[in-house]
Amino acid sequence: MENSLRPTNFDEFIGQNSIIESLKVYIKAALMRDTSLDHTLLVGHAGLGKTSLAYIIAKELKQNIVTINANAIENPKDLIIALSKLGEGDVLFIDEIHALSSNCEEVLYSAMEDFYVNINVKNDTKKDVIKFELPPFTLIGATTRVECLSKPLLDRFPIRFNFQKYSNNEIVKILENAARKENIFYKKRALKVISSVSRLTPRIALNIFKRINDYSLIDNYKSIDHIYVCGVLRKIGIRDMGLNDLDIRYLEMLHNEYNDKPVGINTITSYLNENIKVIEEMVENYLIEIAFIKKTSKGRVITSKGITYLYSIHKK
Repeated sequence: MENSLRPTNFDEFIGQNSIIESLKVYIKAALMRDTSLDHTLLVGHAGLGKTSLAYIIAKELKQNIVTINANAIENPKDLIIALSKLGEGDVLFIDEIHALSSNCEEVLYSAMEDFYVNINVKNDTKKDVIKFELPPFTLIGATTRVECLSKPLLDRFPIRFNFQKYSNNEIVKILENAARKENIFYKKRALKVISSVSRLTPRIALNIFKRINDYSLIDNYKSIDHIYVCGVLRKIGIRDMGLNDLDIRYLEMLHNEYNDKPVGINTITSYLNENIKVIEEMVENYLIEIAFIKKTSKGRVITSKGITYLYSIHKK
């Protein structure tokens, strides 16, 4: 179902209008020149459509795409294997590219600039270096943490796009398209409720949409209205503004356990029994965005707005 809900072309891709318009020009120019598209970097929070757009780019170029996640690349050999699968003009998509090791980055430098990699080959007496030629290709990198990319790697991306948050209207349009594809009837107000708790992120909105569809299938509910949606949201633990149980536990910890005083990230991860990446990327980014917490030199602090929110949900 997740793949079926992904946009498959530029017309289906909702939002990021300036990015789409620029990409159409760059892709058309590359096709007219009969050259590969310049290497492209997609920057933005998780769930905004970077992976979907990478697949659309490959489709518009009429090329194959090889996809890898940088977290799964243990050494340069893994990266060279992925590069060896590319044909002329193909797309290599590296998700979370900021997680590449420095050794892997060095492999990419020659691959991106001059389309070759050096391979070390051992024999009985010495090591030989073989120059392995690559066909011209397009590297598309996606990252949630562009500040972690080294400058030499960053400089090798002539095309860079920063994804923006979506509007409520754009999220509703995405949900309308999803409902139409799945042949499920949603009333407009119901989709607006989903949008209001989606953190204005397509992936989150579609995940909620799928969970509501699960409940409606079991309940044999044919016409999904806002009352039904609100009921399902309560069952799956999604509160006003899209906060979930982990977000609430985080806020309650700062307010109740530490009396609104600054708390360090290691203490927070230990208390919540979650890893630092989940806390920073899935919890704190959003809580900072909506001004429920702030970072200080001494640690994380809940704001008056965050405290007011806690009181409001406990009154319900």
